[in-house]
Amino acid sequence: MSEQEQDRNLSLYDGLQLSGMTPAELWVSYYAVGGDAGELEVEAYALGLLQPDAHEHNLIAQALNETFLDEGQDHPVRYQDPSYRDPPASS
Repeated sequence: MSEQEQDRNLSLYDGLQLSGMTPAELWVSYYAVGGDAGELEVEAYALGLLQPDAHEHNLIAQALNETFLDEGQDHPVRYQDPSYRDPPASS
């Protein structure tokens, strides 16, 4: 695995730690990308206490990755389904 691939292979937990976001900030970002789980549920997913389904995992990963993009970085948090793409922007 190349260094670039490793940089794009963080778990939700590692992404949360590296982002510096609080679980509450993650939940707000997750909600903004279309998530509808409760704040405590998202925190439990990110901390590895509960196992999210692929859709929930990808929404949390998207929320984290958008934070990294805002900081000029790539998408370091892995998605469960490699074909997952950013949702289309709403008009």
